[in-house]
Amino acid sequence: MFNNLLSQRYYYFLIANYFHILLFMTKYVLKYFFGIYLFWLIFFVINRLVFVFFNINQFSDAGFFEVLRTFWYALPLDHATSCYLLIFPFLLLFFYSLLPFNVFLTISKWFTYLFIFIISLITSSELGIYDEWKVKLNYKAISYLQHPDEIINSAKGYILFFGILILLTQAGLGVYLLNKILNFKIENIKRNFLFSFLFLILTPVFIFLGFRGGWQPIPINQSEVYFSKHNVVNLTTVNSTYNLMHSIEQNRGFLLSNPFNYYPKSETDEIIKNLHYVQKDTTEFFINDSIKKPNIVFIILESWSADMLKCCGGYDSVSPCFDKIAKNGILFDNVISSGTVSDQGMAAILSGYPAQPTVSIIKQESKYDDLHCFTHSFQKDGYFTSFYFGGQLNYGNIKGYIYYNNFDKIIEQYDFDSSIPQGRLGVHDEFVFDRLITDLSTFKEPFLNIYFTLSTHSPFDFPMKYKFGWGGELNGYVNSVAYTDSCIGVFFDKAKKTEWYKNTVFVFMSDHSHGNPKMRQYHAASYRRIPLLFTGEPIKQAYKGKVIHDIYAQQDVTSTLLAQFGYKYDEFHWSKNMMNPYTKKFAYYSFDNGVGWAVPDNNFAYDHDLKIFHADFFTPNANKDSLIKDGKAYLQALFEEYSEF
Repeated sequence: MFNNLLSQRYYYFLIANYFHILLFMTKYVLKYFFGIYLFWLIFFVINRLVFVFFNINQFSDAGFFEVLRTFWYALPLDHATSCYLLIFPFLLLFFYSLLPFNVFLTISKWFTYLFIFIISLITSSELGIYDEWKVKLNYKAISYLQHPDEIINSAKGYILFFGILILLTQAGLGVYLLNKILNFKIENIKRNFLFSFLFLILTPVFIFLGFRGGWQPIPINQSEVYFSKHNVVNLTTVNSTYNLMHSIEQNRGFLLSNPFNYYPKSETDEIIKNLHYVQKDTTEFFINDSIKKPNIVFIILESWSADMLKCCGGYDSVSPCFDKIAKNGILFDNVISSGTVSDQGMAAILSGYPAQPTVSIIKQESKYDDLHCFTHSFQKDGYFTSFYFGGQLNYGNIKGYIYYNNFDKIIEQYDFDSSIPQGRLGVHDEFVFDRLITDLSTFKEPFLNIYFTLSTHSPFDFPMKYKFGWGGELNGYVNSVAYTDSCIGVFFDKAKKTEWYKNTVFVFMSDHSHGNPKMRQYHAASYRRIPLLFTGEPIKQAYKGKVIHDIYAQQDVTSTLLAQFGYKYDEFHWSKNMMNPYTKKFAYYSFDNGVGWAVPDNNFAYDHDLKIFHADFFTPNANKDSLIKDGKAYLQALFEEYSEF
C-alpha cells in the first residue's frame, strides 16, 4: 500500500516536472521566435516611415489619413516577408531545443543582424531610385551595380549623403531594437522531445501560411496591399524587401542579356519596321458617327476558346446567346491570343503589349508603369471608367496594374455582400452581371466599363446544372462556357431595357484560349484562336453580321478600338489597326520557352530551349526561312524592350 502510494506520488511528480520542463522550454523558445517576428513587423514600419518622410512632398494629393492607412494595408505583405525571414531562425531554434547550446541563438541573432543591414541598405538605396525613376528598388536597379561609378556620379549629392546616414542610423536602430526585444536570459533549459516535435510540425505551417498569405487559392503578391488611386501611396504600402525579392525572382535569368538574341539589332529593327509598315494610314469605320461619344462595355471572357463558338467555326450548341449577339455585330474569328494566362491577356488587351516567354510584365510594377493603357485616351475625353471582376484581382498582380491606371471605380470580390453566392474563386458571373446592369445605370455618360468574367476558370463550380454530358475530362469547361453564355444572354435582355443601351458599343474578347474537346496541339496557332466581337446599336448596319477571317493578334484590339473612336494610337507600337486595309496580316504569340508565328496559310512554333519546331506548317510556295526570321526577330525585339523597361 505504502509502496503504491509512493510510486503514484513519484509518477505525479514526474508528470508535473515534465510539464514544467515543457512550459519552460515553450516559454523561452517561442518567446525568442515570436520576438524576432515582432521585431521584423516593427522594423518594416520604420522602413515605411523613412520612405514617407523622405518623399513627403510626393504625398500632397493623397492626404494624411490615406498615408496613415498604408501601415494597416501593409500588414499582410509585411507578415509574409517576416515569415520568409523566420525560416532560418526557426531551424536554429529547433536544433537548440534538441541541443541547448547558445551557439544556435548567437548564429540566429547574427543572421538577423545581417538582414537588418541588408534591408536598411534596400530602404536607403530606393530613396534615390524613387527620386529618379518613381519606382521602388528592383532587379533593373540591381543590374546597374556592374557600374557603381556611374551610379555615384549620376546620383544627387544630398541623396548619397542622406542615403548613407539613413543606412547607418536605421541599421543601428534595428540592432538596438532587436536586442531590447530579445533582452531575456535563457538558462538551464532542458530538452523536451514532445515540444521539439510539436515545434517542428506546427511552426512550418505558420511560416508557410504566412509567406503564402493564407489558404486562399491565389497566393499573396504586391497588389494585395493596393488600395489607393495614388501610385506613391500604393508603393509605400508594398514591402520593399518583398518587392525586390519578387523582382529578382522574376528576372534573375535576364539581368545581363537578352536570351532570345538571334540576329544583329539593326536587322531585327528593320524587320519590325517592315512588319508594321502601312502604305496608307486610313481606317474603315464600323461605328456610326452620328452617335457622339458612345459608351463602351468591354467584356473580357475568361478562357473562352473560339472552338466553343458556332459563329467562330466551333461547336454549334454551347454558346447560343453569344452566337445570336454576333449576328448584330462585326466578328473577328481568327484572332490569336498572345499568352496563356490572364495577366498576359490584360497587357495585350489594355496596353497592346504582347506576352513574353517565362515572364509577365503585369507582375512587375517597375515595368508596367512604362506601358500605356487605352483607357487613358477615353478618360481625357471625359469618359467615366470602371473595372469589374468577381474574384480577387491580385491574381497575376492585375490589381496593381488596374489601380495604377486610375480607373474611376474598381469592383472585385471583396466589394460584394457575403450573402451573394460565391464559388471557390469568387462571385459567379450571373451576380456580377446583375450588379453591372444596376451600376451602369448610375454612371454618368459617356462611360467605359471593363468586366472580366470568372466562371469559366477552373474549378468550374458555377451554380447551374450541367447542360452537356460530353467532353470527357473537359466536360466542366464546356458547361462553364454554356453557363457564362446564358449569363450574357440575360444581361443583354436586361440591358436592352435601359436608357444607355442604344448608345453603347459592346466588345467581347477572351483573355486567352483554353484546351477543349477538339484536342488541338498546345503550341499550334489553332489552339490559340479566340473570339473578338464588336456589337451594339452604334454599329453601322452594313457591318452587322460581318465576319472577318483574317489573322490578327490579340494586342491589335487596342489600336483598332482607339482608331474607331478617332483617337491616336501611335504609342501602342506593337498593336495594329485591323480596320486599316493596308495592315499586314500576322500574329505573334508566346509560350513558356518560345515563340509562335502565324500568317495566312503558314505558321510555326519554335522552342528556344530545345531548338525544335512545334506544330509548324508551311505551304510549298512559302518562304519558310523568311517567316521564321520574322517570328524570331519579333520575339528578340520585344524581349529587348521588355528588358529595358
